[in-house]
Amino acid sequence: MRSLVLTRSFYRSPQNGLIFLLGVVLFCEIIGWATSPETKWYVYSSYQTLFDYLKNLFLGIVAPELFTLYILVFLIDIFHRFMGIRQVNTNFFSLIKYEAKFLPLFLIAFFLFFPITLHVRFLLREFPNYSFNRYLDLYIFNGFTFQTYFLYLPFVTLLGYILINVSLVKDFLESNASLKSISNNVSFLKPETETTPAPPKVEIATSKALPKIEKVELVAPPRSENYLRLIEAKTSTGELYLKVEECYFFETIEERYYVEHPKGRFRITKSLTILEEELDPLHFFRGHRSFIVNLSLLDSYLYWEKGKYILYIKTPTEVRELVMSRNRFNTFRDAFTANRMRL
Repeated sequence: MRSLVLTRSFYRSPQNGLIFLLGVVLFCEIIGWATSPETKWYVYSSYQTLFDYLKNLFLGIVAPELFTLYILVFLIDIFHRFMGIRQVNTNFFSLIKYEAKFLPLFLIAFFLFFPITLHVRFLLREFPNYSFNRYLDLYIFNGFTFQTYFLYLPFVTLLGYILINVSLVKDFLESNASLKSISNNVSFLKPETETTPAPPKVEIATSKALPKIEKVELVAPPRSENYLRLIEAKTSTGELYLKVEECYFFETIEERYYVEHPKGRFRITKSLTILEEELDPLHFFRGHRSFIVNLSLLDSYLYWEKGKYILYIKTPTEVRELVMSRNRFNTFRDAFTANRMRL
């Protein structure tokens, strides 16, 4: 089952909101003219010119509802952070469960954005002839009503779920592009299977004797068999030896060292500095001074905030998150690519 990392980059692009809202307004206008041309013509006839009609459309709908849209986008983004939603499984029931979590947010969103939207609409529409009585009668008393709430509720709910699904599609496409890029890099880095013919031997005649060339022995890099394969872990009943290839990660907390393994979490005696030297760098990477992660068991990673990345490790009981600084990302990316080449 594949997990989709939610980068939420769609919510952080202001131009996306403007383009999205203009598309929604244009769509609603087309539907209105197609389904109720008489009503739309009556509304249009109440204005003197086309410019007046478009001006009222912009000042009364587009500009105020733009605030509604951006506030709703902000609430969705904050809701992800507050609930700790950073990834979702790409199957039907997981997606339904994910989207159902936002329904309570849409039910209360009206009370968060409407006061701002209402006053923006008043300031734009009534400029420059502001009237306090008109403000109370048309905007306050007729605005904060149950009728207005239930009028906005379907619009906000539909808009919110459209935003969520557009963001999901964007993250999905970016994730596929990233995987394809990694696959291309791996294919590029693989050695050629065909051997090229050796260049012809050329004999050079010279009157002077060539200097004697010393024989140089090339030292092969250490094989994986030379790296640590078993690690001793402490349990309540004694010592337990674990295969390092099965370990999810090693970490230190308050000067104590632990290993996360499918059998559980255990204390170890070796420090991370020693483990970093003894573990195979093709499979293990030190992403922070507090942890070493098994790249072969790494599920996914994403950019978080403030120059930090989150590495996700799926254990039998939970999804663990390890925070890595941006300074380590380039080295991590090279190590991760090299690891995927060997899998």
